[in-house]
Amino acid sequence: MKVFCLSHSSAIENLGGAELSLLHVIDAWTADDAEVEFTVVTRGPAGLLQPELAARRVPTHTLNFDAWVLPLVRTDPADILDTARRNSEAVLAIVELLRRAAPDVVITNTIISPWAALAARYLGIPHVWFVHEFGDLDHGLQFEISRGSTFEDIGILSDLVVANSRAVHEHIGQWVPADKRAIAYPVIDLDRARELASQAPQHPVLPEAGAELTVVMVGRLAPSKGQWRLLNALAQLRDEGTSIAAILVGGDQGGDADDVTKRIRDLNLGGQVVLTGETDNPFWYIERGDVGITASTSEAFGRVTVEYMALGKPVIAGRGGAGAELVRDGMTGLLFDAESPDDLVRALRYAVDHRNDLPAIGEAARRSVAEISSAYPLDAVVARIEQLVARGAGPMARLPNALNLWLDLPAAVEGTGRALHDRNTAVLTSASWRLGTYALAPARLLKRTARRLVRRARSK
Repeated sequence: MKVFCLSHSSAIENLGGAELSLLHVIDAWTADDAEVEFTVVTRGPAGLLQPELAARRVPTHTLNFDAWVLPLVRTDPADILDTARRNSEAVLAIVELLRRAAPDVVITNTIISPWAALAARYLGIPHVWFVHEFGDLDHGLQFEISRGSTFEDIGILSDLVVANSRAVHEHIGQWVPADKRAIAYPVIDLDRARELASQAPQHPVLPEAGAELTVVMVGRLAPSKGQWRLLNALAQLRDEGTSIAAILVGGDQGGDADDVTKRIRDLNLGGQVVLTGETDNPFWYIERGDVGITASTSEAFGRVTVEYMALGKPVIAGRGGAGAELVRDGMTGLLFDAESPDDLVRALRYAVDHRNDLPAIGEAARRSVAEISSAYPLDAVVARIEQLVARGAGPMARLPNALNLWLDLPAAVEGTGRALHDRNTAVLTSASWRLGTYALAPARLLKRTARRLVRRARSK
């Protein structure tokens, strides 16, 4: 079978969950079927993903395209027009790649970009959409054509939609028909996590000794990941007389990292909280902790939650998203309400008061990973994909909502022209322009006089 995949990112700074899931799908699928062939198209510029794919001998194409689920919805007409041009060029480029590769199925590995799905529908190739995120609830992103319209399109443009958790499966069920939906938990290389847990980084950083408990939180520094929740809870417990140290493992994301650093300073937590920065081995730090923390607003799955558990750590996780389907409250960890600041304080206080029980809870967490890993296996979805390929692509129920992105382009073109006209008018009527015109008038007069004198001299 030939499989053509789209990744929304090349992983410029670090391999995120979606990129790791794609790599692990390729590894697991090829391990079971040596005949399967993958091709991947990803967004430029090239990053960490391309070398990983090259090591697996997977042909890769890097294109310039953008997203329809993004941090901020575009409003500037010139930006809208330029983005639409790049995205339409990407769709046409993917169409040509599909014609040459002639894959049996096309997979879109993210809700962020629909361009491979559009190309697959154009050519009548079966299309499968792997949904790894909520978009807004977990990452704070915005939908260019609204949440409902986006997930409706995911169903319209796909023959199969694969959610990475029961929580996501239920969420998209508001818009995607049940007969098109499936669940496959992400494939996670837990053996590698256990191996790296004993390998110290080159320059490790750890909090000061003496705390009653040490917690570890892995994830990029971002409001949606909830580092601020943990820091506020630590400060409140410290004021009550309970000392908890924390190791925050995550990449520097500019302003978000500055906000975390400022909160640590403002709450006077410098002695008990450390930031490790970006690392390719978070597992050594997890091993140093007593408890793993997942304080996100809503995790679509929670890869790091499973990694905590695989290393024998109890997990304190938010109930939102997939937290409640991975962690059994009171047995493999503790659940808290992410919307209630006091509830995280309660969970942390419980962990301190029952710290002698934590090793047994951690062992129960470690044992539960086998059950989690087998709950929704990839091979069940692969079997459905094989059936889909044999059957062929189904019809579209109707045209996708994304069509409006192109139908709105004439208005964007008109808006661009109007914006340029208004900008030029503002410049030509500004006080500084008029002052400059008056200041240059003598020079212009002298230049015209000189030209007349030259013409007269030549005519004689």
